[in-house]
Amino acid sequence: MEPTARKMKVLEAVVEAYIKSGEPVGSKAVCEMLDFSVSSATVRNDMAEIASLGLIEQPHTSSGRVPTELGYRVYIDRLMRPVELEQREKSFISDTLYASANTPENLLETSADLLSNITGCAAVSASPTGDSAVIRRVRFVQTGNYTALVLIITSTGSVKTKLFRCDFLITPQLIETFDKIMNERLENMPVTAVTPAFMQTTAVSLGEMSMIVSNMLLAVHDAARDAASTGVFIKGQSNLFTMPELASADGKKVMEMLGHSAELSKMLLNESSKPDVLIGSEMRNPAFANLSFIVTHYRASDECSGALALIGPVRMDYPKIISTLEYVAETVGILLGEMLGS
Repeated sequence: MEPTARKMKVLEAVVEAYIKSGEPVGSKAVCEMLDFSVSSATVRNDMAEIASLGLIEQPHTSSGRVPTELGYRVYIDRLMRPVELEQREKSFISDTLYASANTPENLLETSADLLSNITGCAAVSASPTGDSAVIRRVRFVQTGNYTALVLIITSTGSVKTKLFRCDFLITPQLIETFDKIMNERLENMPVTAVTPAFMQTTAVSLGEMSMIVSNMLLAVHDAARDAASTGVFIKGQSNLFTMPELASADGKKVMEMLGHSAELSKMLLNESSKPDVLIGSEMRNPAFANLSFIVTHYRASDECSGALALIGPVRMDYPKIISTLEYVAETVGILLGEMLGS
């Protein structure tokens, strides 16, 4: 049975009152929130019918009602109204992110830190996947008499570095030779194409010189491999342990999950045109039974996109938190686009 428009209004009031107070909601409180006149008896009857549909429940015999997971789902999909951030909030977000926009990695790390501080949730940011990235430039920097650093700069703005050591004295002329050799071979090549087989072929093409540059070639391969992976930054994990909804045993499981960046990447980079909200059991992981996962995506160019996400209690202020997440993602996309010249 489809709830009537009035019952949907009652459900909306129950969800928003519970989000605000954390206490079971009674009919009197609902009456005060409705924008039309109705008796408490009518609201009680409506709440009973809404409960029969599995949208709200009564934790205790004498208490009011609280939303169920299904009730939150209906609220988010059909009832939630967007919240416009205040100008001072937008300015704070923009200024904080702009100050960190010197590298893509620093910007994304700051965005996760900023989100965790603003929302009180755990925040995750994922750099653009390197699957479609191409190498724009390879640079070598001498760091010592026998050591140097290789930098691989990709089309997604990623900069990956690897230190390597040689068994002979490194000179500026040798650095220039390294630079010429690798840029001739790697410029505009997909990072995923820099495989061990490709590097072996490169070594063979260098003839006798391959014997003295083997460590350099290995460092180039490792840097390209890192550039092909998705970087994940996690901030505010400790916020989860302050949430009464999260038992200590579940907290350990959640922390273990957050430690698996590959699994997080799969969740984050499943692109959607709007913020995706997973509630409790929808995450298909018992450790997250009392948590919600909200993810949205930023785009700096056709080949540069990534994700930002928040993990918090099921009872959270979804309209405000989603608006904050969207504004941060929009700003990150703009700043990344400027860095990449998009």
